[in-house]
Amino acid sequence: MTIRKVISNIVKSMAMAVSLVILLACVFDLQYSILIGPFLDVLLLMGLTVIGMILSIVTIPLNGSKKLYSYLPLSLIIVAFSFTAAFPKLSLGHHIHYLMNKGNLEVIEKESTKANVYDLTDMLRYQKSLNDESLSNDLKYITKKEIENAFGGYIKKQNLNIDEIVDIQRRMIDSDIISLNRTDDYLILTVDGFVDNEYGYVKSFKKKLKVGDELPPYGFVIVRLIKFKDGWYFFYTT
Repeated sequence: MTIRKVISNIVKSMAMAVSLVILLACVFDLQYSILIGPFLDVLLLMGLTVIGMILSIVTIPLNGSKKLYSYLPLSLIIVAFSFTAAFPKLSLGHHIHYLMNKGNLEVIEKESTKANVYDLTDMLRYQKSLNDESLSNDLKYITKKEIENAFGGYIKKQNLNIDEIVDIQRRMIDSDIISLNRTDDYLILTVDGFVDNEYGYVKSFKKKLKVGDELPPYGFVIVRLIKFKDGWYFFYTT
């Protein structure tokens, strides 16, 4: 096999692979992925689209312009963005993630109220907090013993239940939630964010949320909102 043939096969394979990734990203709403954030992933999708378009166009003469499958990678990209334009509010990926984590979200809501926990981090990052008590260090508190050693005095003083706190933390970690903040109006479960660009789940107890509303504790403004059932939403702020 000649070098030219090898390069041709690589280009065609890459064109198909990138086109499929773009299609999946659009169908499952991965351009707003909760894994890498609402801004970095938009740039990533734009970059993939440019690369995909170039590879798809190059693939046509490589396969032969008279062969229908030569146009498949380009067709996939067109279908992907046509789907996004036709169903801009479908948010399929967010709904799948919500259904996968619904059980944890509901338990966290009930247990945080019962346990009187209104401010809690996952204890895996530099800033750690439990209600009004906070610590800053590079340690990760995963076990009951580690949390008790760090916050035991505060837990005892406030008459909190360590087992309930540990269960909430475990469910937060399981659902990729880094912090919990509960007020009379909201339960905010932040998945991640950078500076003021946060995103995660929020349950509103008293009203329907809309884009432009502010969320506590910092007053960040909602710029995108996906509605689920029973007062639950997925939010993006800026």
